Amino acid sequence: MVRPRGVTSRAFRATALLAAVHWAGLRAAVAQSFEVPPIPTVTVVVPSPACFNDVVPFTGFTVAQEEVLVIPETEGARISEVLIEEGARVAAGQALARLTSLAPAQPGTTASTTFDVVAPVSGVVIAREARIGALASPQSPAPLFRLARDGAMEVVAGLPAARLTNLRPGQAARVQIPGSGETVGRVRLVAPKIDRQTRLGQVRISIQSSPRLRFGATVAGVIDAGRSCGPSIPVSALQIEGERTLVQRVRDGRVESTPVQLGIVQGALAEIREGLNAGDLVVARAAVFLSAGDVVRTLPEQTRP
Repeated sequence: MVRPRGVTSRAFRATALLAAVHWAGLRAAVAQSFEVPPIPTVTVVVPSPACFNDVVPFTGFTVAQEEVLVIPETEGARISEVLIEEGARVAAGQALARLTSLAPAQPGTTASTTFDVVAPVSGVVIAREARIGALASPQSPAPLFRLARDGAMEVVAGLPAARLTNLRPGQAARVQIPGSGETVGRVRLVAPKIDRQTRLGQVRISIQSSPRLRFGATVAGVIDAGRSCGPSIPVSALQIEGERTLVQRVRDGRVESTPVQLGIVQGALAEIREGLNAGDLVVARAAVFLSAGDVVRTLPEQTRP
């Protein structure tokens, strides 16, 4: 740098120093603007084999496994006596109520006839509509009695269609009796259709009779729908987009968004039925700041949940 005429040496040196500082700062700023950002490091896991118990929770209510209606066979008779109450256990042929009918005898007179309404099957009386003095009719909207054949009880529960997939008759169930512990049961029926209004399918679970449990009670429990073994990854690695489940897989140092078929989720682990291969590197904690195609460095996870 040549000193101009009329400029003192001291002033020239000061100007040169300021220029040098200015250009040094400019070069640093330019270099920084072209600097490549650091490559992020992500923790990855490899799918590992695991076995899962497929447990399906439910809430339902208790009903008779088979309900029998007791209806009078003749018209014109009135109930003169009720011989049994709700909750009673009856035998087939046992009298439940006594009816009296009036029929003409001689001119100007009538004669009464008495006969019994009997239980068509053995069971438990779960409802009684018979009232003394009421007219008994086969056309009445309510039967005189409702019986649970043999006292057999079951639970009716509604489940979403997705939860019905692995249910089969004969599978074991555990039912919690409110305030009284647990009883066991088995799936008796899985309904073949879904209700249009509720979008639920009905499951019927036969349970052991218990004096602690009443018809119409609300209960909860679980169905043991089997055991499944397959590759697993942490639940934290899953991304849910609408009806799809995705994971972030790393191949050749780049992120891929990969759809998978999710199996059973148990605790902190999820079963993956389709979409991953042995040895795949999966981002252990699905990150919103990662996109397909991003370059990353991988760090193996030290411990699994």
